[in-house]
Amino acid sequence: MGAFQSHESYNDIHGDDTPDRLDLALDVTVAKGALPPRYETPSASQFVIFANETVTIDGGGWVPVRTGLCFAMPFMLVLIVRGAGFDWEVQEQVVDYDATDELVVRVRQPAHQAAGAGAGELTRIVAGTRVAMVVVMPIARPAFTLYESATDNDNGESV
Repeated sequence: MGAFQSHESYNDIHGDDTPDRLDLALDVTVAKGALPPRYETPSASQFVIFANETVTIDGGGWVPVRTGLCFAMPFMLVLIVRGAGFDWEVQEQVVDYDATDELVVRVRQPAHQAAGAGAGELTRIVAGTRVAMVVVMPIARPAFTLYESATDNDNGESV
């Protein structure tokens, strides 16, 4: 097992021995009708998640988009959710390893579209549409060593 593996890899479980071996198997609960996450190319580091509902984006406010996916992350791994080349802006988020709820992506019209050209136009995200990109990252949880700051002088500068 690799440095961040908590159990057998996907390839060990499924007997796949390709050059682009997957390092880890994540448990993902997929709601009825939802599309599972997938890599767009064999050696991609991030995967795509899809909308599990149809939503309309109107204006610059954030709109939640349900994915129908619940990830069971191993200890010390997180998901980084981000946008990449969409007709909408994705609110970046970090999903901690102890999260148990459905992954909900928040989207809005790009600022330039909401305020200028294209203002007032509706954007529809249809169920099954690629809605965001996700990358799995290891984390560290360091302890904090605390120190008192030096006394400030009359000018607010540390001495």
